[in-house]
Amino acid sequence: MNPYSPEQFFDFSNSPAAELFRDCTYVWEAVKALPGYIEAIIKPELSGKVEEGAWLEPGRVQLGEGSRVERGAIIRGPAIIGRNTVVRTGAYIRGHVMTGENCLIGHGTELRQVLILNNSNIPHQNCIFTSLIGNRVRMGGHTSSANFRLDGREIILRLPMDGENRSFPTGLTLLGVVMGDDTSIGGMSLINPGTLIGQRCLAYGPCSLSGLIPHDSIVKRKATPFEITKRTDPK
Repeated sequence: MNPYSPEQFFDFSNSPAAELFRDCTYVWEAVKALPGYIEAIIKPELSGKVEEGAWLEPGRVQLGEGSRVERGAIIRGPAIIGRNTVVRTGAYIRGHVMTGENCLIGHGTELRQVLILNNSNIPHQNCIFTSLIGNRVRMGGHTSSANFRLDGREIILRLPMDGENRSFPTGLTLLGVVMGDDTSIGGMSLINPGTLIGQRCLAYGPCSLSGLIPHDSIVKRKATPFEITKRTDPK
């Protein structure tokens, strides 16, 4: 069994994104395929509500029925925003973004080349790039994904498979996070380039995540960054 196939991370039963993964052996391969997939299937039309003061790139955005883009938000295309999704004031969607249904893209959040599946919340002050986000994911404020190594080299994933550690060249210098269904990440956290987070994980913020976080994991910091003692001379 391939532990890194798309089906190990995401449920596609109610998602139009299933076709994106059809030819992917490993889940992260969909990051590279995402721009071409969006360009092939987009049907630019605004079926939701766009408040006065929001800017959507003409002819490059598909906005689903029941969705709302608040004033002050910017959406550059190509972008597909699913049904009943809210894009709040100050959000900046920079292109090649696809969301599912019932999602929240909050104030000050910036997205580029990102797939977000159904019922996920990216609430405020988040920066997510070249990443795949699953169903029912919740992310605390000020949590972001880095997608570029400081040395600019190709991102190579080193993962356990068949009882040994293997290297998986991605062919990419930009790769953020793959985050499985039903995972929650606490606020003020940093997700390092090329991180795989399984389904049903819980990471208490603030934390720094990297490598592979297996399914059903709980992540906590080993030590608190400060010490609290009781005052002996309260006034």
